Amino acid sequence: MKKPKIGLLFLAGDSWWDAGVCDAKEGPYAGFLDLVRRDCRAAAAALSETADVVATDLLHTVEETIAAARFFNAQDLDAILFCPIIWTNDRPVVAFIQEARRVPVMLWAHDPYGRLLPHYHIEEWLRASGPVSVQQCSNIFRRFGWAYESVFGSEKDPRTLRRIHAFAAAAAVRSGLRGTRIAVLPAPCQMVMSTWADAFHLLERFGVELLHVSVEEYARLVDGISDNDVDEYEAYLRALCPITGVTDDELRASARHALAMVRLTEENGLSGIAIEDFHPEFYRRFGFRPHLAHPKLGEFGCIVGMEADVPGILSALIASRLANRPGMFNEFFTIDRDAGAILMGHPGYGEPAFGDPATFMVTRDLEFDPSQPAGAWLSYRAKPGPMTFFNLTPECGNLKATAFRGVEEGGPRLMDGYAHMLVRISGRVERLFERIVQRGLIQHWGTVHGDVMPELECFARMTGLDLVVLDE
Repeated sequence: MKKPKIGLLFLAGDSWWDAGVCDAKEGPYAGFLDLVRRDCRAAAAALSETADVVATDLLHTVEETIAAARFFNAQDLDAILFCPIIWTNDRPVVAFIQEARRVPVMLWAHDPYGRLLPHYHIEEWLRASGPVSVQQCSNIFRRFGWAYESVFGSEKDPRTLRRIHAFAAAAAVRSGLRGTRIAVLPAPCQMVMSTWADAFHLLERFGVELLHVSVEEYARLVDGISDNDVDEYEAYLRALCPITGVTDDELRASARHALAMVRLTEENGLSGIAIEDFHPEFYRRFGFRPHLAHPKLGEFGCIVGMEADVPGILSALIASRLANRPGMFNEFFTIDRDAGAILMGHPGYGEPAFGDPATFMVTRDLEFDPSQPAGAWLSYRAKPGPMTFFNLTPECGNLKATAFRGVEEGGPRLMDGYAHMLVRISGRVERLFERIVQRGLIQHWGTVHGDVMPELECFARMTGLDLVVLDE
């Protein structure tokens, strides 16, 4: 994922020039302006490590902020970081707001010292007066109807950089969702109706487009896969992990489908595929459901989910992009209230990059009796580490957003056939389960390794989602 593109504006009060503070050659203010400009350069340099930063000089007039707004408007920014680095006047702020294109904004209360000084000389205090200016500017932004985030501290404080990074990542994901395409193959799920979502709502709120793909369209892709490509993928799987209970014909047929999913993704620029794997046309046309994953889908950033659950795929896609790591379409299975553990996972398309390679295995589709035709699938236990879980559940034409955090400690497989994980949380698992049920959430959770709760909270505010965090 490309770096977030952030406009960084530094502002100071024009009155300090009128008072001779910024032009002083001697006395307490000699060199003051150089110090403030040095603070600006250090801040911009630190942020440039994780973002594409378009920074202004230290501005102080209406004309300069209008010019900065017009420059930012032409840059296709994901967000703006507005830093009145010392106390400023309101007219340049108003001028900027009136001229700038609306994107997510964060107000930065810059603190050059990282602590309270034992005593402030006047020039030392003025250099640290940014928090006063942010409070003042917040009223102007709010009165003009702009939503904003805020952050306190300097670029030397990891906590400050973490908040700015979360804000920037959320803004980039928000803008990057525009034009995102999720295929529905072939139709909404009749067995799991709670996955049904309003396609226009997804387009209006997130810019996400749905593409309906018929079984016959998909079958043409399957038929177009060459035997040589199937040979290569079959050899890859046999070298990757044990294959048990799968005939050569079943493995080759499933490999052909996995390659067809890759081609579907490439040809249509997909970021998600919502498979209605219970659809009778799959069984009529192929005799089994297509469930074998291919690692290229993860490389493309494409997430595959079952039961045609578009919101479930979208939740995994958002979490994955916020974390800049592979995501998994996941399901809350059951709990062990005494061990404080949650068993989660899903049959079918387990993203290979999410799993512990030592636990990989290819088996038949175990949800069918051995007497019935079936395809193959890849399963595993997830890699260990902290995780974030994000749920989007349709309700009354809207989407409810919910999240919690946990840890997969790693270990041997705990299940046959399914990609799965054993998650421990800081609170009571029974209480978590009760809250999930009381909120009326569908069972599917977008899952990523790492803690992206700060990013999720910023993203929710930017997109108007009412996010409920279930961590205790």
